[in-house]
Amino acid sequence: MEPTDAVAELARMPEHTGAGTCFGMPISAGDRTVIPVAEVVYGFGFGWGAGGNEESSGEDYGSGGGGGGGTKARGVAVVEVSPGGVQIHPVRDRTAIALAQLAFASSATALVSRTLIKLLRG
Repeated sequence: MEPTDAVAELARMPEHTGAGTCFGMPISAGDRTVIPVAEVVYGFGFGWGAGGNEESSGEDYGSGGGGGGGTKARGVAVVEVSPGGVQIHPVRDRTAIALAQLAFASSATALVSRTLIKLLRG
């Protein structure tokens, strides 16, 4: 793949990722409509190289290239539209919450242990 083709393909990445792609289009049933809401993050990186000339043989050498990108999408909420009004229902990531609790508990345990050890040693 040529560098210009790679850049063009990476530039089209936002077209392929979004709430509609990841979670579906808004759904209507009767007088209610449910709209998925997503957080979408993009990341890109490129690299290249260079070459030179081997003085003893006079031959040119060199190479280079590289590039990449990625996206991440996660559902953050669902919007419900009905005759009674609009309601937003957040999506809770239980794994992230559990990991945050574990990190807090570990840090608190380490701080308390360190303080107790210092108090006991005087």
